[in-house]
Amino acid sequence: MILVMSSALLSAGCAAVPDGGAHATSTPSQSDPAETPSSSAPADAPESLGFAEGAQLDPMAMVGWNVSMGGDDAAWTHNPDAETGEVSFVNADGTCTAYYYQEVFETAAADDRSASDELLAEVAGLSADEVATYAADEYFVLTHASTPGVADGEVANRSVIVEADGKMWLMAARVFTNLDSAASQMSNAYSLQLACDADVDPLTQLSSLDEIAKVLVD
Repeated sequence: MILVMSSALLSAGCAAVPDGGAHATSTPSQSDPAETPSSSAPADAPESLGFAEGAQLDPMAMVGWNVSMGGDDAAWTHNPDAETGEVSFVNADGTCTAYYYQEVFETAAADDRSASDELLAEVAGLSADEVATYAADEYFVLTHASTPGVADGEVANRSVIVEADGKMWLMAARVFTNLDSAASQMSNAYSLQLACDADVDPLTQLSSLDEIAKVLVD
């Protein structure tokens, strides 16, 4: 396993990376946006969710991945090898596969950044020291229910790149510690795992992935 230092990740091997992709305990979720979203988000919707701003998140907020797909000529299509219920996409030339997961993540961490580091360590099979050394603060795209196809802001995440099993894996994770998952029945943890062929830089694939999957928060 080789850890790759990067300071330019856009969003989001080791023994913890299964042959199929992401860790099996996660629960993926997919939704279809309206065909004609409104032009602006609600006035009280968050414009961004940094790690510190996560402490202000409504414990009963609606949170989830919002996934939208294009036609057959899109940069990404559904992964034909995905397991039942798994949200996974393959790029047009078949060199990269993306996996999106959401779950309820139990943590005693006092803040979103520390909790996100815990999730990233679990997803990537890294130690806390390795995450502290190699992970970077990056972001997912934020959207809202009224504008599900529109990028309304950013959701901070913790990201790392790992070279393993002949693949370059980019992994990104965010945990919302203030979200009351039991009461709201919403997942509090979100992760992306992007596996690319060894000669493909996963960073080059992220802008097109941002068109497909956004974190919806309302």
